[in-house]
Amino acid sequence: MKKLFLILTLVAAMLLSAATALAASPSLRDNANLLSKADKAKVEQTLKKIEKKYNVRLGVVTMKSIGDKVPGEYANSLIDKVYNNGANGNMVLLQVVDQRKWYVSTDKKLKDVVVGNEGVEYMSKKFVPLMKEGDYLSAYNMYALKAGELLKYYQKNGRGWEPEKEFPWGALYIALVTAAIVTYFYKLGLLATMSNVNKQVEANAYLNKESFTLKESEDSFMYSTVTVTLVSSSKDNGSDDGSVTDSSSDGDHGGGGGDY
Repeated sequence: MKKLFLILTLVAAMLLSAATALAASPSLRDNANLLSKADKAKVEQTLKKIEKKYNVRLGVVTMKSIGDKVPGEYANSLIDKVYNNGANGNMVLLQVVDQRKWYVSTDKKLKDVVVGNEGVEYMSKKFVPLMKEGDYLSAYNMYALKAGELLKYYQKNGRGWEPEKEFPWGALYIALVTAAIVTYFYKLGLLATMSNVNKQVEANAYLNKESFTLKESEDSFMYSTVTVTLVSSSKDNGSDDGSVTDSSSDGDHGGGGGDY
């Protein structure tokens, strides 16, 4: 009886400890105050739904500034110190307002779920455009939903999602054009060898100079064409479309980030 009581006490203590840890590290930490109270509740609900379904930790952290720290390294530290109690893995989305940077960091377990830059971009290509528009509620919910899709794929297939290799239509097109050009010039070469009449460079070579005399020559230009090309002054390099341009991945962390 005493042993049973002791076991029940230990179990209760473990559950209490786990509950305390979860309370101390909410799934959403909006330190930059980007969301209203109602929107925070909606994001928390979405994150917790994915966390419960796949037994992972899925965090969103917003910061007004992290000083001169690197976003990727800061996000990795969140995985190590805050979001580290998911049985099947941990992931966090960090948004740094003053740098206009985002970063998704995963632990070692979820590196197998979010595979390389392609895995990160599967999520970021969807939530970064919303982040750019200032629709943070939709952006964080989209992040959670896309993370859930990657987790579902891994659960079903036993491996992380990777984009299918597309047929190289561009290479085929170049090959066909090259073949057509080669064929055209080969045909011209054959035609040239089949005739004993050589083409002349100038038109007057065909004239009988004894039967024709040119007394006056004049060139008249009736029209002129002016082409104006607008040169854009924007410096958009396309790096804020959700593409991964920054990485602090190492042996214990996966993920990547960029601008928004």
